[in-house]
Amino acid sequence: MDTSDTPWYWFYLEDCGRWHRFELICLNKDTSEYQTVAGFVKTDGLLDKPIMSISRIQNLDLWELYCRKKKQLMRIQDVKEIKERRLFHGTKTQNVQNICTYNFDFRLPGNNGHSFGKGTYFAAHATYADNYSRWSADPLPLYEGASQGVQGQQTKIIFVARVMIGNSKMGQRHFQKPDHESSTNDHDSCVDDIRHPKIFVVFDPNQIYPEYLIQYC
Repeated sequence: MDTSDTPWYWFYLEDCGRWHRFELICLNKDTSEYQTVAGFVKTDGLLDKPIMSISRIQNLDLWELYCRKKKQLMRIQDVKEIKERRLFHGTKTQNVQNICTYNFDFRLPGNNGHSFGKGTYFAAHATYADNYSRWSADPLPLYEGASQGVQGQQTKIIFVARVMIGNSKMGQRHFQKPDHESSTNDHDSCVDDIRHPKIFVVFDPNQIYPEYLIQYC
């Protein structure tokens, strides 16, 4: 994944001298970007439900924080690349605005438990994240009030996020960071299974960039 620059397909418009906090751009189904993301959700994510819309999240502040974190970890660990994955996170529609604006916040109360640490949880498969999404007829905060054609219809949402998983270790319920109660920071995330992880836990929001929002039913 290339995080060397702002993605070329992003565009930002000035509004009264200030940049938008974020923009949620509903993708056209005929574009290659839509087809690529939809294919990833269905093939890698194993989601077998109809996709109603895919929206790209453009938040320059969060993107720059993510890129700086990646460069910091590469410098500290003296490596040329940090392992990244696109992972899934299911949540309520009412949380979309805050996540797109401020990123995921593991300090907020949730219903997902803390089996592998007290961080933000992501799934390798959309089918697992679907368990934590909730039906809603609320509209999404799309850029310029754009319509995705499903207003008033009960749908669910999941995020596709870029996540710096780096070096992972087996998580435990009481962990507050990967190397819990240690002055070292040799690991960057926790997992449910070292050899075949399906759940990833991240404790630093700067290791996360919420990239796409999937609306489905």
